[in-house]
Amino acid sequence: MSLLQMSFSGAILILAIVVIRALAINRLPKKTFLALWGVALLRLLIPLSLPSMFSLYSVIGHRTSAMQAVQQTPVANFIPVTPTQAMTMLPSTAGINETGSSISIWTVIWAVGALICFLFFAISYIRCRREFQTSLPVENDFVKSWLITHKIKRQIAIRQSSRICAPLTYGFLRPVILMPKGTDWNDTKSLPYVLAHEYVHIRRFDAFTKLVLVVALCIHWFNPLVWAMYILANRDIELSCDEVVVRLFGTGNKSIYARMLISMEETKSGLTPLCNSFSKNAIEERVTAIMKIKKTSLIATCVAVVLVAGVMVAFATSAAAGNNRLSPVPNTGFTDEEYNKLFALQLDGYEDMTVSEFRTQIFELIDTVEYRELLERFSQDQTLYDRKDNNETASFLFNVLEPLIAERWQERDFGGYATTNYEASDNATLEYQLTMTILDADTLTVREYNDARLGVANAMPALLQGMSLKELQGDQTAVLQSKIEGIAQTHSLKCLQLSIQFWFMPLSGYVDTLPASTDDPGFNEQEPRQYGYGTSEEYASLLALKTPNYQQMTVADFNAALLEWANENLDGWDRIGEDAARNDYRVELSVEERAFVTLTRTLSGEENFRMIQSLNTGRPEEDPWFAGTILSKDTEDGGYGAWCNLWYQFSYHIADKDRLTIGERDYAIGGIVSAIEAFWDETPLDDLLTLTEHDVVTKMVSLADEYSTDLITITIDENQVQFEGMDEREKSKF
Repeated sequence: MSLLQMSFSGAILILAIVVIRALAINRLPKKTFLALWGVALLRLLIPLSLPSMFSLYSVIGHRTSAMQAVQQTPVANFIPVTPTQAMTMLPSTAGINETGSSISIWTVIWAVGALICFLFFAISYIRCRREFQTSLPVENDFVKSWLITHKIKRQIAIRQSSRICAPLTYGFLRPVILMPKGTDWNDTKSLPYVLAHEYVHIRRFDAFTKLVLVVALCIHWFNPLVWAMYILANRDIELSCDEVVVRLFGTGNKSIYARMLISMEETKSGLTPLCNSFSKNAIEERVTAIMKIKKTSLIATCVAVVLVAGVMVAFATSAAAGNNRLSPVPNTGFTDEEYNKLFALQLDGYEDMTVSEFRTQIFELIDTVEYRELLERFSQDQTLYDRKDNNETASFLFNVLEPLIAERWQERDFGGYATTNYEASDNATLEYQLTMTILDADTLTVREYNDARLGVANAMPALLQGMSLKELQGDQTAVLQSKIEGIAQTHSLKCLQLSIQFWFMPLSGYVDTLPASTDDPGFNEQEPRQYGYGTSEEYASLLALKTPNYQQMTVADFNAALLEWANENLDGWDRIGEDAARNDYRVELSVEERAFVTLTRTLSGEENFRMIQSLNTGRPEEDPWFAGTILSKDTEDGGYGAWCNLWYQFSYHIADKDRLTIGERDYAIGGIVSAIEAFWDETPLDDLLTLTEHDVVTKMVSLADEYSTDLITITIDENQVQFEGMDEREKSKF
């Protein structure tokens, strides 16, 4: 558990104890409340929590689920954007300050506060001890007799000092009862009560208990309820001692003890944080409690035991893992027995384990070849992977288990995207890749790791949805860069560094929001270029790859050569990519050279992108996509017109890159694109208007079958085809 989690759950427990104390302080044995404060201290100081089905957090569902209401959409379902499209990738390295330190400002503030708190108590105690050292031992017959009858393994000393006004005890191993200098040693009625009270403190190590309270207060100094616990627990220590003394001398003498307490009328001479003083602290509460002390009944004892146990189980434990058990995913082909082996890895309380603890326990369980092979099969299942953001079983496998036990577990990438939902030819899209780097696996918990991922996944769509239409239609790279750095900074921890790369595609084709005429200064026929034009030198360098036999090269060999060129010419890649996307060149190119730039380079660039994505995420390489140009036809009659538009994209699968040649690939992809355009051009507008989107998809599927081979398979997804049209020419007749 993190410090904030410990402090929050501790605060809930303290609130419960305060309520119980207010209702039953004079009805239950005072030791009951010391036991309850002990439970609160354990919750505040021990970063572990036992799961329980009876936990309050099980009832209210406090346990953080692996799934959130706002889901992260996987890159696998994203409409892919090739490097030829006018998009920008900028790394965000938030989470590391300029000096390279990963310590957040909040950690520094907490440390300063804890240090100030510690110094305050330490200086106060040292000052008191110095004053106590001037005290003198008391040697008289009464003291000697009392010490003989109250022996313990630790030697008790009784001293007196002129610097105090009330009796107190200090010291752990060599305890001292310190009495005021003006103590009347002949008052044999009051002294036994006073010394008995301090003796109880010594026997119960109350000075040590107060030290633990101070430690908890220094750690959780920012939590006001911990300060309340410190005050009330100190009061209850005194009340409990009072109760023991009254029972020791008999309940019939409680009025004598109460009058003696009132008659003392001491005031503290200063703060004595680790001492037990017989003072006027909450004197009214103490006297009231003393006068209400009765013989402890069996019922009261049983109620106290049940109460302490109930509070411990309800407030000091975490939600039972059984509340969030996994279930098999349909249509995956795994047996119930195989799923049970996967579910066994969702360890009880695993979210509160550190990453190191989680990895150690998981590797102990999967230390067989069969188990590892089963996990490999699970991780290769496409159905499971497709549901990793809307199914708890798949999410646990791909977002928690696999990243934390993989070979490159210390640095993992998670992808996602957000998009607007306007009626536009191209909605604004924000694709991102989150890189999570574990800096301290012995401190970071699994819950913190997963919460950081989900926090970014929820923040990115909110960022896009918060942009205005005007912002969505322009280049917002600089603005997004700053905001995304803030998101990474917010969710980074001292033990976990986040960095985010993003790609933004502006909204386009939303006609209703564009200026009506070119006289409007906001009107732009085309979005401004993000990069300059490709230079003749850059084109010459790229076209050097277009060797006489490049079409006979395997896809694997050519893609490797293109990747090497792109790494050495990043700016040239961006400029040429935008030239191709806009079909706007400043360099004279032949028909073959343009085909090489727009088709061969584009396809290999997309395939390299998918390969690099697979290497970064550890996932199987996804199929590349190709987006065709928007096709349209229109006519006008008497001021009224008719039109049809077709937008499409498709994926393709290469069975073996070492066998498929560039010529074969380009023929298949270029062939289906040309066939679709020929179908569009050759079909009259009136005939197109009679077709449905399903008809168009059916035609495209038949063309895909025609151009697919054993080595390359083209897939048409009906969700990636948009066909629409309208005919208003009939209105011209009226």
